Amino acid sequence: MKRNTILKTLTATILGTAALQAQAQGIYVNKKSGESIAYPKAILDKVVPMKSGISVSTYEKGATATLEYEKIADMQTPRIGHQIFPSGDGFVVVGGHTTNFELTSTAEIYENGSWKNISISNPHDGAFSVTLSDGRVMVGGGFSSKNGVGQSKKTDIYNPATKSFTAGPDMSVARGCCKAIAIGDKVYVSGNWYADDKVIDYYDGSTFKSIGDMDGRSNPYMFYDKEGNIYSLSAYDTKGGDFGFYTDDEGDKALTGDVYVVSEDKTYYYRYWLYSQWVPLPLPADARAEDNAYYDGSYNFVVLTKNGDQYLLTEPCPDDNMTYNWNTFEIPSRHPVTDEVITYRGNVYNNAAKGEYYIIGCSGTTTNQTVHIISFSYKEGNYWTIASASGFDHDLMSSSWTLLSDGRLACTGGGIKNNFDAQKTSYIFTPPTAGLVESSSTMDYGVSVYKQDGSNDNYKESELESITTYEEEFDERITQEIPVEYLSKMNAHMPIYSGNTPPNIEGVYLWNPLVLVYDSKNSYPTGHQFDDYISEITNQDMSKNTLDYRDEQISNGSATVPSEKSEAKIVGEGDNFTMFVIPTTKYSDETWVKMASLFSGTKTDDGIKNFYQGFVVLDKGDPNHNFMDIGEFRVVNDQNGMSEPTTWLARQNAARKTDYHVGQDLTRSIMSKRPSVVVKEASLRMEKVKK
Repeated sequence: MKRNTILKTLTATILGTAALQAQAQGIYVNKKSGESIAYPKAILDKVVPMKSGISVSTYEKGATATLEYEKIADMQTPRIGHQIFPSGDGFVVVGGHTTNFELTSTAEIYENGSWKNISISNPHDGAFSVTLSDGRVMVGGGFSSKNGVGQSKKTDIYNPATKSFTAGPDMSVARGCCKAIAIGDKVYVSGNWYADDKVIDYYDGSTFKSIGDMDGRSNPYMFYDKEGNIYSLSAYDTKGGDFGFYTDDEGDKALTGDVYVVSEDKTYYYRYWLYSQWVPLPLPADARAEDNAYYDGSYNFVVLTKNGDQYLLTEPCPDDNMTYNWNTFEIPSRHPVTDEVITYRGNVYNNAAKGEYYIIGCSGTTTNQTVHIISFSYKEGNYWTIASASGFDHDLMSSSWTLLSDGRLACTGGGIKNNFDAQKTSYIFTPPTAGLVESSSTMDYGVSVYKQDGSNDNYKESELESITTYEEEFDERITQEIPVEYLSKMNAHMPIYSGNTPPNIEGVYLWNPLVLVYDSKNSYPTGHQFDDYISEITNQDMSKNTLDYRDEQISNGSATVPSEKSEAKIVGEGDNFTMFVIPTTKYSDETWVKMASLFSGTKTDDGIKNFYQGFVVLDKGDPNHNFMDIGEFRVVNDQNGMSEPTTWLARQNAARKTDYHVGQDLTRSIMSKRPSVVVKEASLRMEKVKK
């Protein structure tokens, strides 16, 4: 590669010149930190001077912001205690009660800026709603007469394709203040008000039947574990009073919950010892169990709890262990700037696309209220923002809320002072990005590097050392197999030679010590030392420029993990060479990864000097597989600068069957994990007790 320095430092003279045109070569942007960013000609468009104020984004644990919202058209019917759920680009409201606590057997859909009535047979005031596996929504139960008296067994099912309701099957128990959870095409319903709640209503896709042996609770949290066992948890009995606590021989208290074990058709108590202090908040009438869940291989659910004037977001994560650590988030009970006391609703909304929870609270009075929405990141660390908006003239805590398909929150209805003054008012709130803080810096100078896809990267003068060009002279036999963009990036960390007259490099060579030069995924720090390796190169065909390659890992003086022999290609001239091989690796879970491995060095009488190996991921069968992503690469080399001749140490064992490929263990694939969002840890003791 030829490098030509065209810019030693960025000066006013350079910034005052015309924009640099698209380069015939690639460029390196060399930073004072020592990092060099390659822009190969395959992606580079142009380099232009930059002179502007730059908006800098940072993230904080506890940022504050103004809550953005819009007041949309009023509903046609005032409502409190109604169900609400998204439908396409809009949302649907169902039932509830209206002015003077009169039940309303109506439903409406909001779309394209207006409301339209939908025919429905039952009022469903204080009911449940749950999404079925086919996308339809079941609404069920609720009170059957004015002032919350009597319960209903009725269900109705909404079809988003036709935007209409049809009657569903009756439940086995009449219920109000109930909740439901769906697993596939099955639905489990629990909870009641001033009535027995001794069973779960189980919907098998066609009819309901009673299962289990439950204790009565109002508006319970519903969740399930990876085995499909059903949990019901609430700190409040069917009369709205405190649920009884279990006390052991040492005087320790635990809140009991129920678990229905599907495989045994039996119900057990679960004793949650932490909940004797951090009591779960009551769920509002519109709460949906699916809102309080995220999916990462098995459903996980969150519970909002309170201890005095403190709030804690917890993950119940049921299992049979006696002790358990939770990921938790301590929620501010006062606004960090205004010091207003905030009261929170019990349900939490999960925006899975952004990896954020939304928690809703209010302060002030019911006729002059401030709404606060906390956005909390559970994937990107424990960043969070609280955004506030003031001046609402009725109680939005009694409104019904839902998360829309675009990540905003819809809020409808509610009362002013009590359950008799239902409102038509509707809003859509835009939750803030968790922890995001934007500040505008002063005028800055530098360069913008534009790429052919229209995107650009900005570099400030203060961080730049130089910009250099390079001519890309990669051998076409390599570029036919590996994109030039990848080669350019790797070439910044290892030589890649060209030519038709490479040296004969047959032999067996020791890599010691084998160290990391660069890892684009940052799985390991630069300089990390791996186990020693031995490379065996045989059957080099000087006319076809091919050879056979295999290697073995050395541990405690013995060979382990020998690779299968693979045919490689070699290019170069004089004593310099680059050989490459492109294997496809299959894993035990039937996924596969296609990689290109390149080896470069200089042949000498003493061995191979400056022996480098780099690999880059070209393709993989599952884009979500935890191995490195497409285009990510790693470079290692023999740190002492010379790979000496040695002997092959592998002791082949017929019982060992491997599918290792060239240099596979050099990749050291790191399986990704969901980043921890632990802000505070609490120990939880659980017991499963037979009833």
